[in-house]
Order: sequence, then C-alpha cells, then structure tokens
Amino acid sequence: MAKLRHKIIADFLLVLHVLWIVLLIGGTVFMIYNRWYVPYHLVIVSGTLLFNLFLGGCPLTWWEIKYRKLWDPNTDYHENSFAATYARKIFGINMTPHQATWALILIKITSYYISVLVLTKII
Repeated sequence: MAKLRHKIIADFLLVLHVLWIVLLIGGTVFMIYNRWYVPYHLVIVSGTLLFNLFLGGCPLTWWEIKYRKLWDPNTDYHENSFAATYARKIFGINMTPHQATWALILIKITSYYISVLVLTKII
C-alpha cells in the first residue's frame, strides 16, 4: 500500500510540474494579450529563476525523484533532470542534463524579458 501511495504522490508531482511549465510558457503568450496578468507572470518567472539560482534546481523535480525511487528503486530518472528525462520519454529527444538546463534557462530568461517589455509597454 505504501508503494502505491509513493507512485500516486510522484504522479501528482509530475502533473503539478507540467502545469507549472504550461503556466510559465503559456503565461508568456497570455500576458501579451492580457496586460493585467503581467505582474502575476513576473512573480511566477522570478520565483522560478530564484529557485534555480539559489537552490540549483527545482524542488518539484527532487520530490518527484524521491517518491519515484521509493515506489521503484530502479526508476530511470536521467541524472536528476526533469527536462532531460521527459524529453527522452515523451519526445524521444536525447539531451544531457546540461543541455536541458541551458534550454530551460533560455526559456525562463526569455519569458522574464518579455514580461518586462510588456510591463514597460514596449511590446
């Protein structure tokens, strides 16, 4: 029963993580057409960037790995990288965690930059 609970928690964290990514990326597009959303999006992007900067990664990834390994110790989580793991599992794209990290940094900084441009009414 405990194993099933660990799987359910890991799956919940996966869904939560995907929703956060959709909010981050989709929010970038959404705020261009809905200016009222810009301050909220800046909080989301800033928080994400600060987590990465000060914690060195995403707590959702760490928690998911923890519960996946409790569920199945042989879980293949590509060098503790959410992006690298699911890029391979879902899209068949093999990337190193280093490549995934830089891709995510680029996405987050671009989202932040667009937020600032929209906030200052340049876009």
